[in-house]
Amino acid sequence: MTFFPHFSQHQVTIALSVYIGLILNSPVLIRNCAGGWLQTSSALLSALALFSLCYLLVRFFSLFGQTGYKFFSSFTLLVSAAASYYMTFFNVVIGYGAIVSTLTFDTDLNSEAVGYTFFLWLVLTGLAPCVWLWFTKLTNATYSNMGIKSIAKGWLPILGALVVFNVSIKTIIAFTEDHARKNNQYTASTGGIIAHSYLPTNWIASLSIYLHQLGKESTSNQKLYDPSKHFTYQATPALDDLFVVFVIGETTRWDHMGLFGYERSTTPLLAQEPNLIAMRGTSCDTATKLSLRCMFVRENGTEDDAQRTLKERNVFAVLRKLGFTSELFAMQSEAWFYSSLDANRYEIREVVAAEYAYSKHPIDDMLLVAQMERSISNHQQGKHLIILHTKGSHHLYSQRHTRDFANFTPECMDIDDSCTKQQLINSFDNSVLYVDYMLKNVFDKLRNKNALVFYVPDHGESIEENQHFHATPKEMAPPEQFRVPFIVWASDKFIAQPQHQTLFSNLKKREENDFNPHHEQIFDSLLGCMGYSSPDGGINTQNNWCGDNPKSMAFDNHSSGLSQR
Repeated sequence: MTFFPHFSQHQVTIALSVYIGLILNSPVLIRNCAGGWLQTSSALLSALALFSLCYLLVRFFSLFGQTGYKFFSSFTLLVSAAASYYMTFFNVVIGYGAIVSTLTFDTDLNSEAVGYTFFLWLVLTGLAPCVWLWFTKLTNATYSNMGIKSIAKGWLPILGALVVFNVSIKTIIAFTEDHARKNNQYTASTGGIIAHSYLPTNWIASLSIYLHQLGKESTSNQKLYDPSKHFTYQATPALDDLFVVFVIGETTRWDHMGLFGYERSTTPLLAQEPNLIAMRGTSCDTATKLSLRCMFVRENGTEDDAQRTLKERNVFAVLRKLGFTSELFAMQSEAWFYSSLDANRYEIREVVAAEYAYSKHPIDDMLLVAQMERSISNHQQGKHLIILHTKGSHHLYSQRHTRDFANFTPECMDIDDSCTKQQLINSFDNSVLYVDYMLKNVFDKLRNKNALVFYVPDHGESIEENQHFHATPKEMAPPEQFRVPFIVWASDKFIAQPQHQTLFSNLKKREENDFNPHHEQIFDSLLGCMGYSSPDGGINTQNNWCGDNPKSMAFDNHSSGLSQR
């Protein structure tokens, strides 16, 4: 094969870095240049960072000798070429969900994602460079000469690449955060968006998460008590085409919602919904990580310690065992929680944001509605669960809504501003208006389906002069940090079914009796309101909002310790 020219290993490293970092990423880089000086400068700086990162990665492969160098470089080439096909032609963001879907054993699903154009692309952009790499004779292996001068000379480009990479990323972050601050916009982790937007960091990061999750599932999750293995859950035929959406709110309080008598009209759209139940509820804790542990497991499914140590698997994992497919889309990054759901796929904030980062779409909770709509279209048969984890009313409140929802002014516009209590409340109330709008859009996508929607925030918030806080230890936290709304909406098709009419009627009675639901009842109530029953105690009837147990109808329906919050 003498017609293949000889190149030094360093020359090949540079060529591979240009090819993977710049050429395969070029369609995304060009798309991301559109929009203004910030987008253009960020794309150009990203190109520098990508080249530098690929150079460092391929130089690292040199440590394994020429065979190892060619093997790992070829693997990176092939996977990157495959990913670039979907990034180029379908504008797909390669995240954890894409990796899980690719590595699934469901051959029918995989066959629907590939065709002859994919294989042609893979041959031309991936296999051809690999053939060139393997048949090219490498001269002057990077670490063959270990003299002092050679080592010093070899380290110079590595140090240069590190400097270029760090300066590029830090500059992008500085530009983006400055622009967001001046325009009072929320931005997800800039570094995270870049990592999920480009090759090869997007698939490397997602593959790492996947492998980490496999190891974690084989240890911690198997130790948790699994209700689906110890109890019998019986379903009605009406569950076969059911869509369930659970919207996890963030920090939104019921005493700032017009639905519950607040003097401001912060929920005008929800107030018009005829199939909606709204109840003043109580959270199990005062911080996101802690509430996510205790709000979806059975009562006493966590230790009553400061860490809320998990003892049992959550209701979403149980539903997967009962035959539901499930997907989660989040504007937060609580990957530890998302991995416990046993979902078919999930997309964290950076992955969702990366899809829209260089578009005209604001990065807020409405992006989750688009993800939900796509999920519904991909699971039209039903028996499908969608979890949406929002940013809701998390501080900085004014960044949780678009400017056309700034009905109450003046707002607190910057984290460093000296804001009055009224400015903070104005911003908070505007965020509630946006929650109202977002939930109405969720309902609109489900009106012609057999569907059930739950909306429950994780905790409340204290709002005082220049203060906005939660996460006070639950033993001493003020009551407003536990005030969360519990909202349940059902489609006409859901209520039209006789077995569901009874369930919804029982739920309505609790609303009329000023029933006070608790996070610890979600496990039993989600299953119960969907139509599941358990003859051997898998559902606590006193915790089931849709059951007909008269003991659970009254306002004070829970243990004295919790009902005092």
